[in-house]
Amino acid sequence: MRFERAFFLRIWDVILTLSVSAAALTTPLRLVMNLQPRGFVLYMDELLTLIFGLDIVLRWLQRRQAQPAKKEDGAPPKPELYPFVWLTLDVLAALPLGLVFNHAWWEIFRLLKLARVGQFMRQWRKRAVKSSNVLQLAFFLYWLLLSVHWIACGWLALRGVTAGEETSNYLRALYWAVQTFSTVGYGDITAANDAQTLYALVVMLIGVGVYGYLIGNVASLLANIDPAKVHHLQNLEKLTAFMNYRSIPPEIQKRIRDYYDYLWEKRLSYDESTVISELPPSLKTQVSLFLKRDIIAKVPLFQGASDEFIKEIALQMKPLVFMPGDYVYHAGEQGRDMYFISKGTLEVVSKDDAQVFATLTDGDFFGEIALVLNEPRTASVRAVTFCDLYRLDKEVFEHVLRDHPEIGAQITSKAKTRRASDKSNRVVS
Repeated sequence: MRFERAFFLRIWDVILTLSVSAAALTTPLRLVMNLQPRGFVLYMDELLTLIFGLDIVLRWLQRRQAQPAKKEDGAPPKPELYPFVWLTLDVLAALPLGLVFNHAWWEIFRLLKLARVGQFMRQWRKRAVKSSNVLQLAFFLYWLLLSVHWIACGWLALRGVTAGEETSNYLRALYWAVQTFSTVGYGDITAANDAQTLYALVVMLIGVGVYGYLIGNVASLLANIDPAKVHHLQNLEKLTAFMNYRSIPPEIQKRIRDYYDYLWEKRLSYDESTVISELPPSLKTQVSLFLKRDIIAKVPLFQGASDEFIKEIALQMKPLVFMPGDYVYHAGEQGRDMYFISKGTLEVVSKDDAQVFATLTDGDFFGEIALVLNEPRTASVRAVTFCDLYRLDKEVFEHVLRDHPEIGAQITSKAKTRRASDKSNRVVS
């Protein structure tokens, strides 16, 4: 029910924005061309009155439904009032003042509803974080085109409208507004009196500022429309300069470039731990569980553990990337951590790499026995492809177990059972 109401309100916002935009386009033309409220103009005016009136009712109902049923002390809440400023703007925009006073200039009050459009645009940008830069550019173009239309109407009012040539007059006024606003100024349409000269000067001054603002913001938006790509290119430039300065061997340079190419392809240019660490505790836990819960659920050692234990483990798992041929660890090393495979393929091999004991892939885990039982590694683990892993450090693991002693004995028992099975099957520890 809540989703349906939110969806309806978004659709209504779109309908209202289209209606306000139509009023913003037609009202100045009605004033300049002195169009009488009859036929299509009259129907449109009545439709706008209906839509703007319904908007007031919907917003009043929305505020009533958004307030809690009771306060914390059990007392009924005070009714949430319609903000006076917004109520004034909405009522003035909804009233058919042009028909009441029989003069088109009263229709200017319709344009007060543009304040709602600005409010919607801010809300849309907040909701659509991923496409915020694109929306900012689209909204700027919306206001720019609307402003150019108004400027054209102002120039048309100063030049006058020839009967029977209204469309041609408007197109030439729009042509003048665009070329003046964009600082092009061909000079084929010039001011004929002082009023037109002053108007042209003001438009040119505004146009210079808007033109500079537009160029600067478009360049900034295009640069930031894909921040991951910008970050990736910056890293490559720094690496290229470093490798050339330090005369890094070509084979190592190739591996470095392959590594960063893989990060770019998988969109891992930003450190996952850094991004998550900047979130508040509740969101940090939710994101960590979303990324890691399916992997943790496949580990037999953690089956039956409480949700609180799983949350703490998920928060402490750190992401790592291994390239083809890299060793995660070698046989004989002391076990200080265990690993969970998010993506990729690894091989469990003997100390001399002569024998492959097992192949591990997405969702598998390894290294948990040495972590729990504090034993050296009995085999080496080598990456076959690019691998995205999560690492769980021994100190962190022991700290979590101290907070959940009831789980510690269960995990130790399961690790010993699996250790006995691994000795016969030659699986990694």
